[in-house]
Amino acid sequence: MSKNTRSTLLVLLLLLLIPTENVFSQIGAGIKFGGNLSHADGLSFRSTNRVGFQVGGIVSYHFRPNMAIQVEPTYNVTRVRTNSETVDQVNGIAKGNKALQFFDFPVLFKLDLTSNFALLGGLEFNKLLNEDKYLLNNGEEAFNRGSRMGYTFGLELGKLYFRYRNVERKTGVYHNWNTSISQYQIGVKWNLF
Repeated sequence: MSKNTRSTLLVLLLLLLIPTENVFSQIGAGIKFGGNLSHADGLSFRSTNRVGFQVGGIVSYHFRPNMAIQVEPTYNVTRVRTNSETVDQVNGIAKGNKALQFFDFPVLFKLDLTSNFALLGGLEFNKLLNEDKYLLNNGEEAFNRGSRMGYTFGLELGKLYFRYRNVERKTGVYHNWNTSISQYQIGVKWNLF
């Protein structure tokens, strides 16, 4: 037998030995959909709340009856507005609304206070998906590529969820001005199992 075949058989054997009844009873999965209000705070990105949306999944592992680790892979449209601070600069950006598309991956600690009320908080990893859409006046990309880390806090009331998230986004706008994006999310979640 080849080394890959032996490794595959060993992994399958180990999976068969896992007590699936207990493991899967502690794992939950669901989907979520909601709206958001985003606020950008930066020298070129001062804006009041702009409306966007998010859709994603939820996977949780309860390691205690009322405590879980929950991950929420999410597609998120965040809208921010650029002001006229740099509109005339070679490495400035045009004034107007910008719809930033993110893939967010929050890793949250969840504390179930009752069967229909939970508090959550943790780190979030996110990646801008459309970094090449918005350009500076000189033709270069306005937003830096790569993943960033932020934080998320929230609560769940039955099927409703509320989240506050914050991330700093690096840009190439005039003197590399960055922006802090704060977002309030509200939505509905459905448990699949």
